[in-house]
Amino acid sequence: MSYVSSLLGTSDSSSTTSTASSSSSSLGQDAFLQLLVTQLQYQDPLDPMDDKEFVAELAQFSSLEQLTEINSGIDNLASIGETQQLMGAVNFIGKTIEATGTAVGLEDGTATPVTFTLPDDAETCLVNISDSSGTIVRTVDLGATSAGDVEFTWDGKDYDGNVMDDGQYQVSVTATDADGNILTVASTMTGTVIGITQESGSYYLNIGNDRYVAFTDITNVINESSTDSSSDS
Repeated sequence: MSYVSSLLGTSDSSSTTSTASSSSSSLGQDAFLQLLVTQLQYQDPLDPMDDKEFVAELAQFSSLEQLTEINSGIDNLASIGETQQLMGAVNFIGKTIEATGTAVGLEDGTATPVTFTLPDDAETCLVNISDSSGTIVRTVDLGATSAGDVEFTWDGKDYDGNVMDDGQYQVSVTATDADGNILTVASTMTGTVIGITQESGSYYLNIGNDRYVAFTDITNVINESSTDSSSDS
């Protein structure tokens, strides 16, 4: 077994791929080549390295070089993807969007609206508002509610009629049909994008009141209508 092979933990060319992969983090290309040259310098002239063994060493170096180039290419692609994601996020600033979510922002007694969708007519429909600790601070009974989109805006008060502190709250809907079956309810929230934040390599849109939306949660972009004025000639 050659000196380089022993350092890499391999004895033949059959493990070239696994060797290069495992050594790419511990031995760079320069270190690998330096070891190979040192081995040639100090080999026994009366017992030189076997040709096949030398070819195997070169094959290992070639594999390591290719893996290094692949890793570099992957890093470049990741960087390009992150830049494109950032540019895409910037384009949403100032736009009003709808996104999957149940967060409600309360400020000065005014809460942001949420829209929930009933798949069928509901015989009973209860909307629960919870604080950051998960405690239900208010339950609103909407009674019988028709199927479709239902927009709900909390008045910001608790059971006793006191205005709750500013902050973020969560809305959950419990609805049943005429047969008592629980309906699956989807909820969306609306807001204007005012900023961008990054977490774990992903970008999230800030739609105000500490509500953040991932790109995959966006369901609609609302285009504000504008009135064009015209003058008679």
